[in-house]
Amino acid sequence: MTLGHDTADGPVPQGQRVLVVGSLNVDYNLYVDKEPPDDGTARVTKFSVTSGGHAGNCAAALARLGFHPTLFTAVGDDAEGEAMLAELAADGVCPDLAVRVGGAATGRVFIPSYPDRRHMLMYRGATEQWTPESCTSVPMAEFDAVVLFDPPELVSLAVLDAAATVGIPVYWNPCGLHAGQPWTLQAASRARWLSVNRSEFTAMFGVPAEEHRVQEACQRHRIPRLVVTRGDLGALATDGSELLSTASLPLRLVDATGAGDAFAAGFIAAELLGRPWPVPLSWGVAAGSHAVTGPGARDLTLTLPWLQNSGISAPALAASPHPNNRSKTTA
Repeated sequence: MTLGHDTADGPVPQGQRVLVVGSLNVDYNLYVDKEPPDDGTARVTKFSVTSGGHAGNCAAALARLGFHPTLFTAVGDDAEGEAMLAELAADGVCPDLAVRVGGAATGRVFIPSYPDRRHMLMYRGATEQWTPESCTSVPMAEFDAVVLFDPPELVSLAVLDAAATVGIPVYWNPCGLHAGQPWTLQAASRARWLSVNRSEFTAMFGVPAEEHRVQEACQRHRIPRLVVTRGDLGALATDGSELLSTASLPLRLVDATGAGDAFAAGFIAAELLGRPWPVPLSWGVAAGSHAVTGPGARDLTLTLPWLQNSGISAPALAASPHPNNRSKTTA
């Protein structure tokens, strides 16, 4: 790892290269006035088409923070895929490892947002046809860390294998479609950090995302560090022995799409800059909180100075693994 010079707020990035692996999608954002009943109708009050995909969102945030992300993704041989790769290149993300899948369409995600809930309806397109053979062309040893999201099973496992071979850490967020799959749980201990949201935790471990359940899941499955993001409640994190809780920042909610991807960027930025635990958790929550203040899935206004200062406002609390016990401040 290479650190730059120190500022009053700490070291700044200089040369760290991060491989970000996962989907790239066109997002169709539907803002709906109410959730309709079965076979019912509701009015869409606002509609937008934006660039998305977990890997693209996280890579763009890391570039904003001063790192050098390279995107390993799959797109179709269509105008949408090429346009998103060009957009990311302009934002500081290297797209050279992107796989073009002939005859396939780039992924699409339809996101209806109701007053009290939100869904993601995913058409994976080229992502589903992404094969593990493409991993042989990835110069894994050139990177300082890997952020793994949601490629197909065999690609995910090949990335974990390649990273282990050269000894670099993998930060893994398997996302909604993979979280409930048996292979994901079997491979979870191979990542330095596994991050899921509340719904994904329940799909993966079969229990609610309560504090003591999170610590028990980490211990039982020998996951080095388990992180659970909880929306406006912040996040939980544990290494199996210590359980920490961090509250979200009180910022105005505009659009929650992509908040988990920004959380990953903030968390990993602190780790790569050598910040001691539990600062990465605070930075992750701060970045996720910032991401909801603008429309769309990409947070292109996040800066490292803001993250360094605002992370202090999201202190980690030591949470008891037993229900109904109170927490106390530790950082």
